[in-house]
Amino acid sequence: MISSLQLQPLSESLEGTLLFDNLHKTIYATDASAYRMIPLAVAYPKTSDDIVKLMHFATQNKISLTPRTAGTSLAGQTVGNGIIVDVSKHFTKIIAFDANKKTVTVQPGIIRDELNLYLKPHGLFFGPNTSTSNRCMIGGMVGNNSSGTTSIRYGVTRDKIVAIKAILSDGSLTVF
Repeated sequence: MISSLQLQPLSESLEGTLLFDNLHKTIYATDASAYRMIPLAVAYPKTSDDIVKLMHFATQNKISLTPRTAGTSLAGQTVGNGIIVDVSKHFTKIIAFDANKKTVTVQPGIIRDELNLYLKPHGLFFGPNTSTSNRCMIGGMVGNNSSGTTSIRYGVTRDKIVAIKAILSDGSLTVF
């Protein structure tokens, strides 16, 4: 079992925040599902380097990382007993938009409805219409391959993805 003494150096090395108090662990023990699992800690990374540091720590200590955005999952996908990595606080930007190609590059913490407000003046929208669209985030939608009431006509999340820039478990960066 990892102790708070082992988590403290990791916490101090991050630009973001690592919390391992009982309040935050309890808050992140659940999502929109019926499942409950107390995590070891909750991380709010600020940079990709923070995520790499978390990956290395998890690998070295044989613990899991559970990525999380809004926690609207209904099947317990965003709970775990390792470190919850919440990207909803700092990874919330629209990075690029190309009206001609009809593509937008976003970080995982952008809320689906906010993305669509941005796209609306261009006659575009991100089609998967989940019941939680006013709070679910694109990273979670990608992780779950979200669908919704308009998916028969406009497709599910995977149908809308051109590329994903990802950090692998060894800390390396790749594009799928």
